[in-house]
Amino acid sequence: MKNRILSAALALCLCLGLAVPALAAGPTFTDVPASHWAYDAIEDMSSRGVVAGFGNGRFGPGVNVTTAQFSVMLARLFYNDEMSEMPADEAWFRNAITLLAGKGVLDNTSAAVKNYDANSVSAPMNRYDMAQTMYGLLKAEGVTMPSDSELQATAQRIADFNTIPAQYTDAVKNMYDLGCLAGVDAAGNFKGENTMNRAQACVVLARLEKTIADLGTGEVPVKPSDPVEQEPPTETADPGTTSTELGQKLPSGATAAAGVASGIGKKDDYPTYGNSDIVSNNGYYTGATDVDVGTARLQYRALEYVNEVRVTEGHAPLSWVPSDAAEEHTLQRCYELVSDFSHERLKGKFAGEVIAKGQISIYSAVNDWMNSPGHKETLMEDSVNYMSAARAGSCWIICTWNGDFELVERWSSNNYDYSAYID
Repeated sequence: MKNRILSAALALCLCLGLAVPALAAGPTFTDVPASHWAYDAIEDMSSRGVVAGFGNGRFGPGVNVTTAQFSVMLARLFYNDEMSEMPADEAWFRNAITLLAGKGVLDNTSAAVKNYDANSVSAPMNRYDMAQTMYGLLKAEGVTMPSDSELQATAQRIADFNTIPAQYTDAVKNMYDLGCLAGVDAAGNFKGENTMNRAQACVVLARLEKTIADLGTGEVPVKPSDPVEQEPPTETADPGTTSTELGQKLPSGATAAAGVASGIGKKDDYPTYGNSDIVSNNGYYTGATDVDVGTARLQYRALEYVNEVRVTEGHAPLSWVPSDAAEEHTLQRCYELVSDFSHERLKGKFAGEVIAKGQISIYSAVNDWMNSPGHKETLMEDSVNYMSAARAGSCWIICTWNGDFELVERWSSNNYDYSAYID
């Protein structure tokens, strides 16, 4: 198998030198322009079927990548022939996990993949576990690792090396030395607890593939001089000033949490993208002029709780909505429940939903929904790919989406009201 991987990697390098660049056709995804820091890696991995978009022309570069998703990417990139020969499994990630575990790529020293259970593999992957998995692949294929003296020198270059848990030190040193992973700031901190996103996953896979090709030809891998897998930091205002301006974007093009009304509780870890250059009164790029979200606040933990049940019962996990309009409307819809606790909405519906009232936490609300057959059926629906959730007062809501945000984005500029067109 080692020879097959090395041969494939070498063939790739030769082909890249002879072929007309596939990237000339222009960006595949609307949220990954040619200027995006991970553009080349995303286009390459997408063109070969290692990764896919979310639909509606979007890739979601800033969306967290889970252990399950990264395992599938890794298996598709290096063991695609074997993956294609495996019988279909109701759990979309299980073949990849089984294949990688069987080859020794995954092992029980990594907390996020211990026992490869559905709950752990659906959680966002951190840099420690990504290093461990990549290290496992190189070891499983018999790739020669750096010498002890090289690794000792490398450890000195990692500013926070002394804080790395013992089970990860070998993986981090080797991946850092080979240039597969790098520090995330100018000081050279590794910050292994940081989660990884889809853009970063594509970049490190490209590095891993190049490392294998280089080692197979006897060349020394070119080590990055800067943390390319980490998105450039967001520019912030001068420390001596306070900005109250709504509407800011991250380098990725996602709407920045700092530019959204503070009471909403938006986080950059769950990026959303606007369909308009006009900023709404809440700070979203939707063109909405007067959307009242009141006390509504986003509830990201709902995604974790719902996915725990979905994966356990054989359904693909959901992702948080990547649309500004979907997120803003979820907040609006939740606040509407405070005065009218009903699924009926005279202004028009845009998503599936479950609602609740009186629970003390989002965990309690999800638990009650899961114990109600009708609500659970909505949350387990296989045609659903995304969700969003919010709380306003004692009211809770989860909106479910199939990936088509065209309607909610079209009517965002009318404050999500298309009642004039409803019979």
